[in-house]
Amino acid sequence: MASLQARRVRGHTYWYIVESRRVNGKPRPIPLAYLGKADALLARLQAPEPLRLHSCAHGAVAALWAAAQALDLAGVIDRHLRATGRRPSGAARTRTRPTAHDGLTVGQTLTLISIGRACHATSKRGLADWARTTSLGALAGVEVDRLTSQHCWDQMDQVPVEGLASMERAIVGRVLTRLALPVDTLLFDATNFFTFIASTNTRPTLPARGRNKQKRDDLRQVGVALLCSRHGDLPLWHQVYGGQVADATCFADVLPAVRQRLVDLALDVEALTIVYDKGNVSRANQGLVDGAHLHYVTGLTAAGQHALVTDANAHLAPVALPHGETVHAARLRRTVWQADRTVVVVRSDRLREGQMRGILQHVARAERWLAGLADTLRRGKQKRDRARLQRDIEARLRGRQHLAQVLQVRLTGDAPALTLTYQFDREAFDALARDRLGRVVLITDRHDWSTAEIIQAYHGQAHVEAVFGHLKDPVHLALRPQFHWTDQKLHVHVFTCLLGYLLARTVFLHAQQAHAPYASMEALLDALTRVRRATVARTASGKGPLRVTTQLEDIDPTLAPFLPALGVTEELVYTAGT
Repeated sequence: MASLQARRVRGHTYWYIVESRRVNGKPRPIPLAYLGKADALLARLQAPEPLRLHSCAHGAVAALWAAAQALDLAGVIDRHLRATGRRPSGAARTRTRPTAHDGLTVGQTLTLISIGRACHATSKRGLADWARTTSLGALAGVEVDRLTSQHCWDQMDQVPVEGLASMERAIVGRVLTRLALPVDTLLFDATNFFTFIASTNTRPTLPARGRNKQKRDDLRQVGVALLCSRHGDLPLWHQVYGGQVADATCFADVLPAVRQRLVDLALDVEALTIVYDKGNVSRANQGLVDGAHLHYVTGLTAAGQHALVTDANAHLAPVALPHGETVHAARLRRTVWQADRTVVVVRSDRLREGQMRGILQHVARAERWLAGLADTLRRGKQKRDRARLQRDIEARLRGRQHLAQVLQVRLTGDAPALTLTYQFDREAFDALARDRLGRVVLITDRHDWSTAEIIQAYHGQAHVEAVFGHLKDPVHLALRPQFHWTDQKLHVHVFTCLLGYLLARTVFLHAQQAHAPYASMEALLDALTRVRRATVARTASGKGPLRVTTQLEDIDPTLAPFLPALGVTEELVYTAGT
């Protein structure tokens, strides 16, 4: 047990904290701490306790800020604005008022907005409130109260839509150089994002109603096309397009811009392979790809390729994929759309099982409808004539793929004494499952690739779909909320969201290179967000200068070894005046 002990040295009394221990079998007091003279001990007891001035979220914003600084994100944007005759400080006048740049350049503002999107997707109105809870202002040397919604909108106004492509190209080039990732296979896809822009708002032309992939056909939407690398899932190019434009139409429109981006990035176009799914494929679109001299891997709709599927069924054989999965596939060499192509037909058991479940669900719903109709006919309540009723039944069966093949329906008799009978054809269903379902038809001009390489390349579509999944994540990187009502603002908003994703992806790839144990970008961002920075003020004895220490707290031991590699600093000490 510890106790206080006084010792006299040359007429002065000094105090210690001691603990009695046995040394050579005899109890002796062992000093644990030196407390000094009585006056010094009293001053220490009367001194104010260490004062925590501020504690804030630090890890995620620090890592993203370090990545933005390494890429010189703000500088790239500002230099491109100067090249277009714009003032990066935002000093130009708008129609009604001078632009409130508040001492920040446009590049600095867009960088802070992008970091905010990666950490906590919120509206521009909520950006300052979120930033106050973090160390972003201290890192950037900015008073975050300046980041009002009006400030963000005014700064976004200074960015011309036609200049976004050159900014993105320069930034992507820096990322590729910094990460040194191979670029051999490129993945293209497009999706749409619904908005809450009112139908009566005629200012924007991009938002329009169309087939929304999140089942919100009741809302206006905008489309985003994206090209990313298979290694690292890095977005290399993007384009915002109208919500009413179909994927295949978009692909034809943007293909020249995609090829030009590859040239601008000094990539060997003839050595690259672009992968796109069957939603972008048509005879005309494939002709454009052939004419652009791009290597490709893409898919065709199996339902429209009966001859290829029939030929391939006799040649299906196991194929081992690089990640350990084994599938059954057949490889053919055929002339498709007037060109020599390698065709790979893959039988996916998982896809087949899903299609079988879907067909049986459609059969159950159709049988319920037919049962109700048969009952109505028995009660003599049907007012439609035979021809009209037959057309309605055929339309119902055509509305679902394969339903007419597996459900046999007969309408007999004459009005008003009509009889309806139906039966599920099990033999037809089994034949369909055996010979048609679960087939994926791929075509490519990579005749020298192995079958496994072709299949693996097409499976790479999951990477670009994952990027869209990140952009629809409601916490990190969400493209929504998008409270912007002009086409120009929508373009810049999507640009900042992709910048946020690019920064977050860069941080995650650095973490992977350091062998950090995080399987996803979101998991890493969440772990970094929990790293807080505390600022503490102390004085040695209640007098003299104030010693202010800024240090990290609540560090997960799993994450701690990797923080320096991500640019998250440990401690900062400075001395203020008395």
